[in-house]
This record gives sequence, C-alpha cells and structure tokens, in this order.
Amino acid sequence: MKKILLIGKNSRLCKFYVKKSKLKNFDLFSYKQINSIDYSKYSHLINFAFNPKLFKKKYNQNLDIDIYLSKKAKKHKLFYVFFSTRYVYSKFNKLPAKEIFSNLNPENIYGRNKLKIENQLKKKLKNKLLILRLGTFLFFRLGSNRTLFCEKLLHSLLTKKTIFFNIKKNIFKDFITDDHFVKNLDILIRKKTTGIYNLSSGIPIFSEEVAKSTINGFGKGKVLFKNIKSNSYSFLMDNKKIKSKTGVLSSKKNILDYCKQMGKKLSYA
Repeated sequence: MKKILLIGKNSRLCKFYVKKSKLKNFDLFSYKQINSIDYSKYSHLINFAFNPKLFKKKYNQNLDIDIYLSKKAKKHKLFYVFFSTRYVYSKFNKLPAKEIFSNLNPENIYGRNKLKIENQLKKKLKNKLLILRLGTFLFFRLGSNRTLFCEKLLHSLLTKKTIFFNIKKNIFKDFITDDHFVKNLDILIRKKTTGIYNLSSGIPIFSEEVAKSTINGFGKGKVLFKNIKSNSYSFLMDNKKIKSKTGVLSSKKNILDYCKQMGKKLSYA
C-alpha cells in the first residue's frame, strides 16, 4: 500500500489522528507546502486543513483549499477524505439525521460552505471520495483559542470552577471522542471506503451530563445555564451506515467515562 498524505499537520484533528492512529505510513504537510508535494507517491489524501475565514464568511473559492487539493487527487487518482460537519443538517431535518437526506438547508455560513464544498468534490472526484460528517468532538486540549465546545468547557472549569452553557437544559448533542474518530478513520482508509458517512455516536447526551462527568473527574465545580439562546436546538445523526462498515461501537457510558478522565487530567493542569 502506498503512503497516506495528510494535509494540515497543525490542526487539532490531525494531531489527534497522528498520535493515536495504528496506521503509521503517512507523510504530514501544512497547507502552505501543498505546491511542493509529489502527489504520485500516495494512495490517499486526507485534508485536515480548512481556511478559518470560511467559518464566518460567505463561500469564496479563493479561500477553498479543497479546490486545489482535489485537482491533484483527481490527476493522480488518489482517494480523497473530506471532513464535513453536522451543520450541513438543520433543525428542520428529522432526527436522527441520515446521509440520504436530500433536502439539506444549513442554517449557518459554516454549514453552507461545507455543503458547497461537499457538492463540488462529489462532481469532481465521484467514486474516489470519502465525506465524513462529524458530530461534536470531545478531546482534552487547553489553549488560548477557546472556540470549540470542549475547549470552552475545560477552560471555564479550570479558571472559574464553573461550566457555563447558553443553551436550554433539555438540549442534547451527538458527541464523539477522539478515540472513536481515529478507530473509524483507520478502518475506512484500510478498506478504501468511499461515500458519505455520519461519523457520530448516534447517542443523545445532554450537555449537562458531559459537564457533570467532567466535574466529577476534576473534583469540584458547578454547572450554570445563563443567557439562553432561543435558537439552540438538539441534534442527532444516524450512524448505522458507518457502524455496518467499521463495526466500531460507542456507548453513553464510554463517552461519559471519557469526560471523567478529561476532568482528572484537568486537575493536574
């Protein structure tokens, strides 16, 4: 098997993957190095890079890294892995959201941009493309860029001994751990899988449950709901398709145990 090309070596996802993957036959590059790569050496191209401007700005092809990379993948007949998001679905989609849904109408710019890129890649790469729509990630990382659910949760608990939520208590999410992500991706690569898959746990878990399990591991703290957003909503993705392909299972207990371990690590920070 040829080597695997990873683009976006400084991204959180890429770092988790490189650290925990059982596949070690890959080369890492930053998106700034994409013009100096010999693409013919690889069987797969996995793009972890995404221009942060596309989180908030309307789609602009000049900001789209996947346009350039997909051309290289097509030329050299590589399998291409694209990480999408649960935000391509909306609160109007029946839960659990399924990959076969055609009436997608993302409610934020990030979701619309990801869906647009999905559609462009499907036209260009056809049966050499794997799209993974990711649930809400749980991982242990402390840093200054506290934009993701887990980063905000850990930072708030460490600095204020309180976890704040601006959503209703009855809102649930579809959480995945970094371990679950890595195990699934390894198998999908080995099998040269293509198509669209929800990479999720498929388990509805309330944010308060995640918070309390993390606090349990940390040893102290509280949960506070305030400044509630009226447009917050629950989401859940159907993961039967990916389970049938990889056989990787998750459970509510595993996810909450993972949160407890995050809390323990935080207590030593």
